[in-house]
Amino acid sequence: MRSLSEGLPGLGVDFRELNMEIFGGEPEDILLGNYESCYVAHSTDEKLSYDSSSGGMVTQVLLYLLEEVLIDGALVTRMNPERPLEPEPFIARTPEEIIEARGSKYCPVPANVALREIIDVPGRYAVVGLPCHIQGVRKAELLNRKLRERIIYHLGIVCNHTPSFKATEFLLEMLGVEPGDVKGIRYRGGGWPGGLRVETRNGEILLLPEYWGSGFGQLFMPARCHMCPDHMAELSDMSFADPWLREFDGETQGKTLMVIRKDSEILDKIKKGGLCGVEPMEPSRVLLSQLYNIYMKKKVNMISENIYNAEFPPIDPLDRLIAILRPRNIKIPRKLILKYFTFYAILASLKPGETLSGESK
Repeated sequence: MRSLSEGLPGLGVDFRELNMEIFGGEPEDILLGNYESCYVAHSTDEKLSYDSSSGGMVTQVLLYLLEEVLIDGALVTRMNPERPLEPEPFIARTPEEIIEARGSKYCPVPANVALREIIDVPGRYAVVGLPCHIQGVRKAELLNRKLRERIIYHLGIVCNHTPSFKATEFLLEMLGVEPGDVKGIRYRGGGWPGGLRVETRNGEILLLPEYWGSGFGQLFMPARCHMCPDHMAELSDMSFADPWLREFDGETQGKTLMVIRKDSEILDKIKKGGLCGVEPMEPSRVLLSQLYNIYMKKKVNMISENIYNAEFPPIDPLDRLIAILRPRNIKIPRKLILKYFTFYAILASLKPGETLSGESK
């Protein structure tokens, strides 16, 4: 008998067991996970694509599943209209609700709170989440028959880490806005790669482009994210990512990299319906677009935490040095911390191409 605590992603994830359960075998590609094919895609609804984080394909897939009555609802997240700085996971049951939930939420999201409705209300559901959310849902499905039978699609959003709520407060301070004066906030959208949009209660619209490097993405990383070995949402049926590749420099409308792990016919049907543009993408290119983050999670995290039970490319002295020099391991004067992050990122970025690129099939 499994205990309920075993269903929590923070208390350990047996990727071998879950891969066997979900895909019937361990992945041949230990960096990308089990997959059938990879694509670059975008919604042909230009407004949807422009207003989404990158291409609008998560929203487009959900709209297709709902409109074709393949699902009765989807677990997604919007910002709470009454408390606009708080994320609100909920079950979207209409196209309007799915569109309302489009775009990234760069703050902790308690997706598990919406699982109760899936347990209580019979139907077929999709779940959208970060790798840790998908891990938790997959483990919960091992414990709960209703979740296992009712959740039929798992859409994973590629993720390096989720900044804490203090990161949003940091941005508001940069803009000179009190948290209580915020009427609405969007972290992405308005073209790719997008920027922060804050609406105040007095009707003022404030924009902050390219804010990730301001300290928002470096200074507020939760401890749990330092322990995560899963960047690519390997336990999902489909993974969705930004196309951080040279060929997309200058892209403004937005494109989505997709790793199809199961149910590839869904994307074919969406394409045939004229709802999206789709082109095949070499898996090695998908991997290259995320290489630094995969290196940090697959090698550096494994060195310092030893939590992922798999065979990885050999660890050498430079890998160990990069693990030792992680900013969280060193006491850095506040005025120097961003400079140190920059130095560390440059140092760490020298390794991934040498040790990991070309390892995938």
